[in-house]
Amino acid sequence: MSVMKKKKNLGSMGALNTSAMADISFLLLIFFIVSTIFADEQGLIMILPGPKNNQDDVVKVKESNIAAIRIGFDNSITLDKKPVGINQLKNLIEARILANEKTVVVLETHPDAHYGVMVACLDELKLANARKLTLKTGKR
Repeated sequence: MSVMKKKKNLGSMGALNTSAMADISFLLLIFFIVSTIFADEQGLIMILPGPKNNQDDVVKVKESNIAAIRIGFDNSITLDKKPVGINQLKNLIEARILANEKTVVVLETHPDAHYGVMVACLDELKLANARKLTLKTGKR
């Protein structure tokens, strides 16, 4: 009696069933999207003016209550026509507000200045707790 041995087919070793991999991937993706916490940035709250219907909308401010910040075409920053650095702006505005609570900050940016410089100034004003702020625009 001869015994026949089964030949092992080495090419068909058992395949891994990957049909559920896509389901698991999408479940993990949904889990991480839902559980991610997004930082809620609080910016400066600005009340933008509406159409001018009458003269009651215009507010007169004394010159002594105005802190004028100007950003030049070469990205230079001045406070009341005196050059300042961006890192000095917070302390100077804080001191002005502490000395006079009626201080209104006017930020005027030249059209050729970099947008990032204006945003950096707005960030410094936010850190200085400047609540009365206006952006000056106009044609040059």
